[in-house]
Amino acid sequence: MDIFDSAIRTKGDLAGVFEYDETDGPQNATAYFYLSEIKGQAFGPIVANIHIQSGAWAITEADVAVRWDRNEQFVGLFIFGTLAAAFDATTGARYGGGHGKDFNADISWS
Repeated sequence: MDIFDSAIRTKGDLAGVFEYDETDGPQNATAYFYLSEIKGQAFGPIVANIHIQSGAWAITEADVAVRWDRNEQFVGLFIFGTLAAAFDATTGARYGGGHGKDFNADISWS
């Protein structure tokens, strides 16, 4: 099963995008969180990425949410309700990931 979730900033310039891809089978699956530019109505070039996990993973679309913080400076990936990764859209800093390890990243969030 492939899983995709995204959130576009109110300005319409950037989006946080999560993708879990099992195209080559569950054992070869990959999960990434991307910061992408928005070009018109489409996702543009990827600005940055964070590797989340490789291999089979027991998640569903309901387990994943991409959200911007209230100031729209950070876009975060929440997995099982926990902030697992984030991008700072102002500085370009990346936080979290963990390649399937404990998702307790030290990330500022408001």
